[in-house]
Amino acid sequence: MLPALRLAALLLGITAASRPGLARELLSRSAELTAESRDAFRLDYSGYLQEQVISAGEFGGRSFTLGQTRSRLVLDATFHKKFSAEFSQTLAADYGSALINPVYALSAQAPPPTYFRWDHSFYPGKDPSLDWSVYRAYGKYENAQVSLILGRQRIAFGTALFYSPMDLFNPVSPLALEPEERVGVDAAFFEARLAQFTYLDLAYGVGDLIDESRFAVQAKTTVHSYDLSLLGARIFEDWIAGGAFSGYLKAGGLYGEMTYTMPETGSNYLRATLGYQYSFANSVNLVAEYYHNDGVLAPATPGLVSSFLAGQAGLATLHRNFLGLSSGIDYTALVRLSGAVLFDLDYGSFFLGPALTYSAPYSITLTLGAQLFSGGPKSEFGFLPDFYYARLRWNF
Repeated sequence: MLPALRLAALLLGITAASRPGLARELLSRSAELTAESRDAFRLDYSGYLQEQVISAGEFGGRSFTLGQTRSRLVLDATFHKKFSAEFSQTLAADYGSALINPVYALSAQAPPPTYFRWDHSFYPGKDPSLDWSVYRAYGKYENAQVSLILGRQRIAFGTALFYSPMDLFNPVSPLALEPEERVGVDAAFFEARLAQFTYLDLAYGVGDLIDESRFAVQAKTTVHSYDLSLLGARIFEDWIAGGAFSGYLKAGGLYGEMTYTMPETGSNYLRATLGYQYSFANSVNLVAEYYHNDGVLAPATPGLVSSFLAGQAGLATLHRNFLGLSSGIDYTALVRLSGAVLFDLDYGSFFLGPALTYSAPYSITLTLGAQLFSGGPKSEFGFLPDFYYARLRWNF
């Protein structure tokens, strides 16, 4: 034993013999200090391994089969409870005929919503390809009054399921096979608590120039059982004003979002979503949403496949009015059936997305699903091929 430790043990022994109450207090305080030192810094890790295969038979006149092996590693650090950070990275290997499909290659060339290029392709243009990227990388400070996040993060202003007009920084298409995979944006996000249930949010997405940057301010409050928000933003060259609400109507949830965009060029346009969600006691949940979009792609022709696919990364559509329905039920404790339908009310086309998910032991899930499209040649979904996919995932 080191001399200092021997001296401490000797003093503690003398104290215990002469004043046992003080000795117990010293031991208790020592245990508290040890616990506090453990809480001062904490590092956790999580992630997943996933294998996924997508097949469309034919797309754009060429064969389309895409396989992907993907790993995600997430590191979460906490410092003295008020400071935290997250760093997560993705390593993905893609293979199959889709890599040389002209439509897929064109859509893959769309620029990412991130400013910093924290990614690397090890075998560009090869089959299989191997790509590494940073998914999240941010630091966060938070106390009872303010919160500040700097770095690559997900900034979510909207909550709608299919089309979310308020989700301005990186909205996700309702046709996305993995809607939970949101690339994020390199940004600063600040939130201040002005009063009970009242907050002010400020967001800035990095760009070299003002016209290449994104700014937004949002005020949020709660009135009775409804959450209300007002938003003002400048996304690249467009000025946007919007608002949202969500609350309870009877036993279900009623919500809505609306934005009015004033672009640098072209006419102003309105986007709005109104939705209702209800959950039954037998695990069945139902969602119905109506989406109206005056900011359609022009010219509205499905021949512009690349424009359509690029627009589907956000809120752009070929037509104006849509009705979305979603439902799910736990068939057994381990098997869940779910599905979504999206109708193009203007031209009568629709998208159908059934899925079956089996939750196996050891945090393993197997998902089988499809994306089925129907409609005429000038409709929203009629020119897209049917997709079928299988996904095996292990979360750790």
